[in-house]
Amino acid sequence: MSKRLLGVLVALSLIFTACGGDSDSDSSDDTPAAPATSAPEPEADEPAPAPEPDDEEPAPEPDDEESAPAPEPDDEEPAPEPEATPVPLTASFRGVTETEIRIGMTSLDAEMFGFDQGDLASKWQVAVDAVNAAGGINGRMLVPYIDVLNVIGTVEADATCVKFVEDKMVFAFVGWLREDNELCYTERNNTIAVNGNDVTPEAINRSNGLLFATEATKLGIQLNLIAAAAADGLIDGKRVHFSILASEDSLTDPLVEALEAHGATITSVSRVTAVDDVQAAEANHDVIVQRIADEDPDLVYSLEPALMSGAMIRAGIDIPQITSESDEDLYLNLGVDPTAIQLHVYAPEQIKTYWDRGDDPLIIECVENYNNAQITDEDGNVETVNVTEDPSQPINLSLVVRACQTVWLFAAIATAAGPNLTNETFLEAAANLGSIDLPGMSAASMSEGKIGADDSPLVKVIWDPEKEEFVSAG
Repeated sequence: MSKRLLGVLVALSLIFTACGGDSDSDSSDDTPAAPATSAPEPEADEPAPAPEPDDEEPAPEPDDEESAPAPEPDDEEPAPEPEATPVPLTASFRGVTETEIRIGMTSLDAEMFGFDQGDLASKWQVAVDAVNAAGGINGRMLVPYIDVLNVIGTVEADATCVKFVEDKMVFAFVGWLREDNELCYTERNNTIAVNGNDVTPEAINRSNGLLFATEATKLGIQLNLIAAAAADGLIDGKRVHFSILASEDSLTDPLVEALEAHGATITSVSRVTAVDDVQAAEANHDVIVQRIADEDPDLVYSLEPALMSGAMIRAGIDIPQITSESDEDLYLNLGVDPTAIQLHVYAPEQIKTYWDRGDDPLIIECVENYNNAQITDEDGNVETVNVTEDPSQPINLSLVVRACQTVWLFAAIATAAGPNLTNETFLEAAANLGSIDLPGMSAASMSEGKIGADDSPLVKVIWDPEKEEFVSAG
């Protein structure tokens, strides 16, 4: 997953108003002349007499040195403005004291699928330590409570949520969750959640504005997909069949509007109702593909491209298809060869790509923090964990950077919220944050109504049959 801390700069401006000078009446011909024989030489501190009319030059303007009052000496500096009195830190909200902010954190253990993810808790702890080493959040230190959960299921995640919000009284959740487990925090316990994973439209709709994510939302990703495909000339003037999950039908209208705005004509919309049962899902797509064959569109846009591709191959039709799905396992598990059809895949740039290029200073900082950290295990043993120790496991790198993305996003918003940290000030800060830098993202921002931080454009990827994965098209 591809996936930079915001510094907040305050500019002070001074407005100067220029005043107009006096009129030139003291050199006018109407001014009476003084007698030439009796006029004494004026002293420097007395006003000069009026000039003779016509044949005399007007009196020159007095030099700055003769003006009153005299200016301050050049070598004196202006008096400094008094420093603002710092706002005292108080226990402003649940989980926020004068000295600390308590947060609950979880990471997901996928060892059951054969992934060696190393010490998952340490990845999040090191990201927190980096924030605290830089002064914390407006002087308060982050105090994390970290649990590692099984990647499958919701019971363990819900139990941990209850422990965090009721026993530990955390201010916010900052971690990695899936399957709408954020709702235990946002919907049921009025607690802010910042997820390092993608979030669903269902979770967004039910979270009362308390849910944030590092990943772009599904709507954001699909809008980026349409923009990328349109830039490659795949949409303008094309007749398009649009296929979407029935559970995500709220995305249909904005995505259809985006397609039409880029010059597409929608032939029809299909809604897929079965995905958990593979056989039922395949049968559902076989029916949809028959409709597509009758319509004969120029392009198919499917949010379930592996199933759609399999149905096309079975039906013997090959209509170009666009998608943002680059998870090779989805295709391989269904026996789909992505090179057997005209599949145009656009995806976020991989974190490993940023790392390999070496041009993302925030990724470098994140990884160096982790590589140099001393981790103490449950038995009291101290070890240094190196993220690049096993290059065959790029997921280790991805999880380290994901932890930095999530913790640093929370820190950026909480810092902007100021010393009086509450749910309300956090939400207001997020709505006004603007552009921020996060590791593994070419662009990121938060604004009013925006859930996912990542604004990175999608890039074209192609299938590498040797690696059996999608790689950058260059």
